[in-house]
Amino acid sequence: MIKVNEKGITLVTLVITVILLVIITSILAVNSYTSLKLSSLTKLKNDIESLESRISSYYIKEGRLPTYENPKTKSELRKILNDMSVNDGDNYYTINLEELDNLSLNYGSNWKLLGEDRYIINEESHVIYYVKGITYEGEEYHTIGSNSPVT
Repeated sequence: MIKVNEKGITLVTLVITVILLVIITSILAVNSYTSLKLSSLTKLKNDIESLESRISSYYIKEGRLPTYENPKTKSELRKILNDMSVNDGDNYYTINLEELDNLSLNYGSNWKLLGEDRYIINEESHVIYYVKGITYEGEEYHTIGSNSPVT
């Protein structure tokens, strides 16, 4: 039963509640975005580790890398390799994922349609790069290594 002299919610209480909800929502949105970007980088790391393992086994078994015939030189891939101080020779090949049976990857499977959505490998060092790259906290990542925030 409502008494006549009771008052409802004041405007001040309502405004404070809305402000608190906006603050909490914005904190959750920022944290979700950061987690999503880190998740993308983790997926790239997992893809490259899977490729390294499969390519190593393939190389031991077949005596060659599972790549397409025509090498790409460092000058053709200057866009991604120039800023990375890569010093492992000039021959890079697009990895032929079809030769690696039952390999499930998060990235790189549509390169014939999208061009840069592919993995390349250096002939000498066998280092694998994702051409398209993943941006995290303002930096672009194309491979995994000591400078990667994902360990």
